[in-house]
Amino acid sequence: MKPFVLAIDGPAGAGKSTTARGVARRLGLPHVDSGAMYRAVAWQALKQGVSLEDEAALVAMVDRAPMLLDPDGMSAVRESLEHWLHSAEAGEAASRVALHPGLRQRLVAMQRALARPPGLVMEGRDIGTVVFPDADLKIFISATPEARAERRFLELEAKGERVDREAILAQIRERDRRDMERATSPLVRARDAILLDTTGIGAEEAVDLASHWASLAMRPVRRIGPVYAFGSGFTRLFARTLLDFEIEGLDRIPRKGPLIVACNHISFWDPPLVGAHLPREMHFVAKAELFHNPLFGALIRAYNSIPIQRGPQARTGLRGAEEVLSAGGAVLIFPEGTRNKSGELFAPRAGVGRLAAATRTPVAPACITGSDQIRRSMRRQVRIKITFGSPMMPPGQTDRDEVRAYARKVMDQIAALRAEQEGASGSNRSR
Repeated sequence: MKPFVLAIDGPAGAGKSTTARGVARRLGLPHVDSGAMYRAVAWQALKQGVSLEDEAALVAMVDRAPMLLDPDGMSAVRESLEHWLHSAEAGEAASRVALHPGLRQRLVAMQRALARPPGLVMEGRDIGTVVFPDADLKIFISATPEARAERRFLELEAKGERVDREAILAQIRERDRRDMERATSPLVRARDAILLDTTGIGAEEAVDLASHWASLAMRPVRRIGPVYAFGSGFTRLFARTLLDFEIEGLDRIPRKGPLIVACNHISFWDPPLVGAHLPREMHFVAKAELFHNPLFGALIRAYNSIPIQRGPQARTGLRGAEEVLSAGGAVLIFPEGTRNKSGELFAPRAGVGRLAAATRTPVAPACITGSDQIRRSMRRQVRIKITFGSPMMPPGQTDRDEVRAYARKVMDQIAALRAEQEGASGSNRSR
């Protein structure tokens, strides 16, 4: 049995530990704070008089005193460190020892050895990028430096400590700089990690959202139907042999858990071309008129198409997509609502925002170009290109204004992907 691994990364003070512990508790999985390992190393070094800048001495010290993991946190040589591990001094010291590549290599090996059935929830700064790059689900928890500093200020003030807000903010920014600029395993969001921004939400809400994604990602993947398997395989073969075709960003698509892929729409070729190349089974939102022909309607239903009414009935028509997402599946949707042959992006309809909010599903933007000139692509005169973006956090509310604003953000991301494509094309032409 392969263990389920949830990788949670993010900067200091964003809520990683609270969220990771809460999710692990709800899923019934062990929780591992990888940062506690670095704090424990720093504690041992300070206790033994080993310089935090001496990598060789730190590695030798770890080799002499293997670290042990207990249910409540890290222990080194069986001595409880729980109080010290959460101090500001520990965080500062851990950030310094984490700069050493040799030491990180030792600790990464220890962290990987902890992945045993049924699985675990591990938090840190490089879990999804270095420790478990093939984790079943990756979440990147973030918040503005100001929000993180305020939380830290209130935490220390509640303990009776006199602290300065500006000094805390400066420390957070400096630690972020060190973590992001270190040569080995820098703090960076994995390309397929779902963003969970905790700036404006509470701890319980963050745990709810992450637990929802993780619980659905843990579900067994259903067997792909024969019509979908044949159709997607044929489409990939057609694209790669007969078209001038390019695809980028597949490593940005989460392999498990609920997902909406939102793409611009310029041709009837878009659904099969985009869907067939995604690394997971997709379902397609399609206009109800396509199902009026019984034979064709049966065929596209077998190809995971979901009928949707246009206009006022569109909201109820999304129920089929909601069912798919609520079971942990993935849906391809076109926010513009109709094909657009003008070359410009249409204003989005609210459906993508409403669907994301109702099902608490992240949205991965996608952009396709050239599919409206399929014959010219077959003659190698036009390149068809698909680019995928990293998953966006869903909106927190289903009210009209918020879902519309979210739909616009999705289209902004699609526009940014198209600008990337155009920039790359211009660069290639200049060479």
